[in-house]
Amino acid sequence: MPLPSCLVSPFPALRLLVLAALLCARLACAQAPQEAQQEVQAYNTYLHAPFLNEDGSGIAAELVACLNAHMSGVKLHLNNISRRRLLLAQMRDAAAFEGVGLLLSPAFVNEDKQPRFLWSDPIFQDYNVLIFAGAAAPAVASVADLKGKRFGAVVGNRYLYMEEQVAAGSIMRHDTNGERLNLRKVANGRLEFTQMNRLLYGAMSAEPEFAGKLVAISEPGMPPFSRRIFVGPHHPEWMAKLNEALAALPCDRRWRATAGRHGIALAPCAGH
Repeated sequence: MPLPSCLVSPFPALRLLVLAALLCARLACAQAPQEAQQEVQAYNTYLHAPFLNEDGSGIAAELVACLNAHMSGVKLHLNNISRRRLLLAQMRDAAAFEGVGLLLSPAFVNEDKQPRFLWSDPIFQDYNVLIFAGAAAPAVASVADLKGKRFGAVVGNRYLYMEEQVAAGSIMRHDTNGERLNLRKVANGRLEFTQMNRLLYGAMSAEPEFAGKLVAISEPGMPPFSRRIFVGPHHPEWMAKLNEALAALPCDRRWRATAGRHGIALAPCAGH
């Protein structure tokens, strides 16, 4: 093929410049423009297995890895902090929140009535349990059956099932710094019951110090809740990406394996 007339020049230097310009133009057309990557902190407030294991693995880490695999332009980095710190620091000013909150339900962080943040589609459905000492659970048909009992809570956590009774003083709330301490107090008779997520309880109750000492029941009358993700109101573009990634998770082999290990029900794969 003959060279373009612009390349047939008596000036070798000019000919080389034209060749270089044509080559650069072809390379620019061949390369698709890449979206700038934003590094974003993803906050997890579940600080025990199976959400956070001692080696840093767990449901929270798996969720972050799977979301990252289905998103472009945003890369999440797992940051494990207490619920109290999330509420008092990161969530204090919604307009200044530059992170992502993981695995929560709006009511857990005072977002059920007047939400200030954007909330995602559900990740999965979950539920909480009431834990008592002994081999057999007491008869608890409703929250009224807990009247007069001492309840072990975690500082900073909301307990929707018992809010009215605690406020009225018919259930006595005793705050501690964590779920494991509450289980110890129940097992030793210092508290009469506690409440926690069924996944956390399943992991902790298998530890030798609690073997045969505790029994759990689902919260009577309470439906399952949806675990979700939230972002600041000024980041709808992040929420769109997160919802798109969440829609792909039921078909993600890694996420399905994680869900299977922990008895988490997922929607059927829709062919993503």
